[in-house]
Amino acid sequence: MGPLTQSIGELSANERQWQVLNRQGHCVVHAPPGSGKTKLLVTCLAYDLFNRIPEPHGAACITYTTAAAEELRRRLASLGVSARPTLFVGTVHSFAINRIIGPFAALLGKPELVKASIASDEQQEEAYRLAVGSRFGSSCNWKEKRKQIEFHRRRLSTVEEWNRGGEGLLEACSSYESLLRGDGLIDFEGAVAAAVDLVEQHEVVRRVLSARYRRLYVDEYQDLAPGLDRLVRALCLRPDSDVELLAVGDPGQAIFSWNGARPELISELSSLPGVSAVHLEHNYRCGEEIIRVSTRVERVGRKVTAVRGGGEVLAVFCPAGFTEQCRQAAAAVGLAHRRGVPLHEIAVICSMNAQCREVAEVFRGAGLAVAVPGVEYPRAPVTLFVESCAAWAMLGREQSGHRLGAIHRRWRRLLGPTWTRDTDVRLTELLVGYRDKPVTYARRMLADLLGMGLRRAMARPAQSDNANALDRMQHAVELGALADATVVDLASRAMRRDRVNVTTMSSSKGLEFEVVLLLGADEGLMPYWSSANDPAKLEEDRRKFYVSVTRARSTVKIFYSRSVATSAGRAKPAEPSRFLYEIGLLHR
Repeated sequence: MGPLTQSIGELSANERQWQVLNRQGHCVVHAPPGSGKTKLLVTCLAYDLFNRIPEPHGAACITYTTAAAEELRRRLASLGVSARPTLFVGTVHSFAINRIIGPFAALLGKPELVKASIASDEQQEEAYRLAVGSRFGSSCNWKEKRKQIEFHRRRLSTVEEWNRGGEGLLEACSSYESLLRGDGLIDFEGAVAAAVDLVEQHEVVRRVLSARYRRLYVDEYQDLAPGLDRLVRALCLRPDSDVELLAVGDPGQAIFSWNGARPELISELSSLPGVSAVHLEHNYRCGEEIIRVSTRVERVGRKVTAVRGGGEVLAVFCPAGFTEQCRQAAAAVGLAHRRGVPLHEIAVICSMNAQCREVAEVFRGAGLAVAVPGVEYPRAPVTLFVESCAAWAMLGREQSGHRLGAIHRRWRRLLGPTWTRDTDVRLTELLVGYRDKPVTYARRMLADLLGMGLRRAMARPAQSDNANALDRMQHAVELGALADATVVDLASRAMRRDRVNVTTMSSSKGLEFEVVLLLGADEGLMPYWSSANDPAKLEEDRRKFYVSVTRARSTVKIFYSRSVATSAGRAKPAEPSRFLYEIGLLHR
């Protein structure tokens, strides 16, 4: 039995998943945590490519992050799906730049969009500082104005919405975008807005895209900003469109409103004429008790059926503050590990990166190996590639778990048309040469890889997402928190096995572990103090708590102290998080 046949057979055991596989027309799947939505999406896409979408036609699958896109590609390959020119799997930014702006902008009188490079973080920061300063004065808090402007840009706000947001914001936004254009630059928000305009305003663009991508698949719909919603409606929901849509998401896991996302979009999409909605009900991940507790904090009353029994959710009081929480969590890790739980099956989840760093410091002091991904730079294919190079160079295949052949395949994908056979040879020679240089700074290895062609490859529009992540990594190892890191330190970041995962609530989404230790469950941190009088922010903090709890298969321990640290480092009395009362772990 082939892997796709096996996967289809497993879906047939779930009536609603089977309904989605055999759908007719547009379909929106509401998928709570642990419901197998990624497997469902990938299986549907693979099945459709083999049975419903004859070449040369293809499909587009859009997701939120480059890491998620990489996982989708890996799963598709495992089901036997091979690449075709009309198959796209990637982020909405990549789709906008490479499949809309690249092919169509110059033909429709906007060649500057094709020539534009993606602005780096530093270039965006400088343009925002100048634009806000010119409109509001040099004494203005330009970073706060930037947040307001970015919110409206990601929402593709109307003029009326801009004006309600504050006088002068739209003018400052126009100045910012003009500064970028003057330097031949564009940012991701600008690229998405330009792509939306091209699709909505030009029938020829819609017709060509419809011919290339017969079906559109969207993962994590609730996390994607309104620009994607407008692309979806333009491509799939117009009367003259014949592109079929399969969207998967869950409003209960919408935690990125700061990025312009609107969780209600998926519900609105479900209610449109011609769109069927399927609500998955089975949770294959969490023990029964974890599901019972998590549904209390979610407070939406939907039915979720546990497939696994057992599970436990406990509250742990640490009166001495957050540092004691870290120590008690380290002890909990030791206890779980002695009971047979691998370290990489344990996660420590905090609300902020600063807390993650403190956890990592305490754990390392206790002799525990930790992995803290995504703090200094994003987890993207290019940054994961650099880490894997360091791991193989320092530890080899046996200890690192990374294979040279897999590293070469990543290298070829990243280099694209600039790859030659000689670059594989040079990469191998470089990595072997580092075996005798364990104390070399990480920035030296990154500079070597950049000089071998990685920097030139990142200049291609197809690598725009990766280019931004690589800029962040380069800054971290040259001037930032990793300036003193060695190649061995970089290698350790690629070692996910036998290490406790330390991550934020937002970054934990999409992950799963046997044991979850949730730290900082006090008012002011969870929910955050600024959310108390903002219903929308409070609900998002509640969803973050829900997402964090549902990462666990068997055990959740939630740590609180009845105090939080002030900016000056002093302990300030605080009530335990209201969420502990809502789920019934504490009683007033």
